[in-house]
Amino acid sequence: MKKALLGTTAIVGASLLMAGPAAAKPELTIGGALDFQVGWTSQDREGWSPTPGGTQGSTTERGFSMFQKTFLYFKATDKTDSGMTWAFRVDLNADSDGGPGGSAGQSSSGRDNADKTTLTLSDAWGSMMVGADYGPAHTWFFGAKTAVKDAGTGGVDGNWARWFNRTSVTTRFESSTSARDSTTSSKIMYATPRVAGFAGAVSYAPDRTTIGRFREPDSTTGLERNFWEAAVNYVNKFGDFDVGLSGTYDHADARNPAVGAGTSGKDTQVWSLGATAGYGSWKVGGRYAHRDGQEGDLSTFTNTDYDQWDLGVGYTTGPWSLGLSFLRQEAGVANSTGTDSNDVWAFGTTYDMGGGLQLYGDLFHANVTAATASQKNSENSATGLITGVRVKF
Repeated sequence: MKKALLGTTAIVGASLLMAGPAAAKPELTIGGALDFQVGWTSQDREGWSPTPGGTQGSTTERGFSMFQKTFLYFKATDKTDSGMTWAFRVDLNADSDGGPGGSAGQSSSGRDNADKTTLTLSDAWGSMMVGADYGPAHTWFFGAKTAVKDAGTGGVDGNWARWFNRTSVTTRFESSTSARDSTTSSKIMYATPRVAGFAGAVSYAPDRTTIGRFREPDSTTGLERNFWEAAVNYVNKFGDFDVGLSGTYDHADARNPAVGAGTSGKDTQVWSLGATAGYGSWKVGGRYAHRDGQEGDLSTFTNTDYDQWDLGVGYTTGPWSLGLSFLRQEAGVANSTGTDSNDVWAFGTTYDMGGGLQLYGDLFHANVTAATASQKNSENSATGLITGVRVKF
């Protein structure tokens, strides 16, 4: 696989060498978005700040909170004299976010300055992206998110996990329909041209966190390293029907585990199959994903399998988008027996007011069930409501 990427790099280099003098000025686009939401949750177990609700936690939490995310993006694109297109993009986070937010996926001192930064080169041979962005295991699959992405926050691929303590029993449940990938760490990705409806992509990232500013020694403990992702999908139209199929695979080597000195870690392996179909204003999608091993698992651990599947149906009429989706997560109790589970239902709706301004809402119900008797008191069930306004330009 490394040889494949190196070969593609050589082709890109040849395209660059064939180029003559640089063109005039690139085309520059400036845009942005602000998403502001208010959430209410009633749940059995508190935690996962800023999740509200609950009565059994060590501290009392309010039954509501607010969340916002604001960013600006700059995109420049042009062509070389040989005809190859290049596109540069940077997404800048524009929130002050000075409070403690690590448990909500933010840094304790604030968000990073930039969310994604990429340079993409494309020609008849396909495209190559270098920079910090998601890989094909995250962006190339079809599923419930394909059907309901425009409704509310995105159904079971949306913001429910921000308002629900899904970790009361185990930390092995994911926060969306993505099973595990290299996130937005620095990577190289190549994507083939689409031929007869088929296209594929492969990417490599040193680990899940590095943004290309420093090197880490092999002795560092923590997240996986050498993260490879691959995906193939198929899209076509048959009369009034739109069809999409996808398959993804990713693999990461285990880094030195923080526990179990002298014992090696377990590699991360994830694969998935997904499908979507659309007819007129309706769209459906579903996906199954399986993961074997994750960060922190030792090679001696048993019962580390993780399975999840999702299903969604979306409908659009005029300015309205509606979606109903379901997510089932099953995580083996590592080095023990039994399977913990989490079921999530989400109904979302969006009203497009025009000019990039939208009003939206999500109603969700989630239920975490423990496999072992010792964890039964930690089971969690919740019903939540998310309402918000967003603008994109």
